[in-house]
Amino acid sequence: MENAAGGGRFNFAIATSPWLCDFFRGTGPETATLQIEVSPWRVLEPFGGDRFRYLRDLYAPASTPPVNQALVDVFAEIRDSFNPDLILNYAQNRYIEAAFHDKRHVFSEMAPLPRITGQSAFFFDPSGHQTASLLRKGASRLRNVVLPQADADEVLSLWQHNVRDRCIEAARTRGLDRWLASVREEGRPVALLAFQPPDWLTYEGAYETIPLDALLMRWLSDLPPEWLAIPTYHPLWRLPPEMEAAIASEFPNFRPIPKDLSDGASEPLLPFVEAVLTISSSVGMMGLLDGKCVLTYGRSMLDGLSARSPDQLSTTPSLTPMQRAAVMAFLSNGYCHEVHECLDRHGYMGDLWSQIINSADPISDRFDFSRWSPRAFEKLLGSVVS
Repeated sequence: MENAAGGGRFNFAIATSPWLCDFFRGTGPETATLQIEVSPWRVLEPFGGDRFRYLRDLYAPASTPPVNQALVDVFAEIRDSFNPDLILNYAQNRYIEAAFHDKRHVFSEMAPLPRITGQSAFFFDPSGHQTASLLRKGASRLRNVVLPQADADEVLSLWQHNVRDRCIEAARTRGLDRWLASVREEGRPVALLAFQPPDWLTYEGAYETIPLDALLMRWLSDLPPEWLAIPTYHPLWRLPPEMEAAIASEFPNFRPIPKDLSDGASEPLLPFVEAVLTISSSVGMMGLLDGKCVLTYGRSMLDGLSARSPDQLSTTPSLTPMQRAAVMAFLSNGYCHEVHECLDRHGYMGDLWSQIINSADPISDRFDFSRWSPRAFEKLLGSVVS
């Protein structure tokens, strides 16, 4: 926030937990603050304390009658006392959108980009978070973007050099390619099952609450019989090998990765598989950009670019090279921003927020490629741009 201020252009209000507010107060110079406290129980009370029902309500269509009066009241109070010009959201919340329906919004999270490049980025979406994001709402538009062929060829080459080749090298260095060759049966396609921790907002809000082992078995039973399946997990949430072995005894198409090879295996394995199954993992976006067929469960920003049922895995074509290039152009056309610039470059975020506030149409801006060049995508991948 200090870097975004860039000379006192903005006043900030933060809606977060009390302990995080206390943390923010301790990180900078003491300033006058207006604190509006929200009772966690009041927020959860309409749902009997069930967080899953609460999250599903946040993801409900905007036209759904409000049931969470605590959120209605607190956002009305914030609007009356602060009257913001821009609302920055880190998760989907229909109550925020309703309370500030005539204000500019921007939704943010870590960008759905490869981590193997060593470059981290945030996305900033002026439309929505998951179900209302530009990637989802503008999917048909993205599918029909035609870039100059030289630009399309260049970003695809950048992907090959900066991402795909690095994944292949990592897989060979770690022996993942040899392991996969040893378990792959000739002629059978392989699907990568990219899991997320089951307590994430998008897992419970946009999908459902289900134990990881049950979810894995559901996905395995969904797969067409000719497909093999390899699971990869979040570092903090994975199944023990004993449980994987028990599931493998039930599902002969299941190929769990040996524990000593499994950490961070999603990206290195991607060039060697034919499809990706996920809820909303960034590995799904990597799969799309790498030309894989991707199947998304639940509702996420990848929906409009991916298959929607398992029987489509063998019949739904992946994105064409031009469509892949168009998504790469979109991601680097003001949608994604390098973390170090956002956090360390004084005034960078302030310039971005001012542009969104003052633009006649910030959504159309993301689809205007007149000033875009492959250099923007190269920079986003962490390449040195002269």
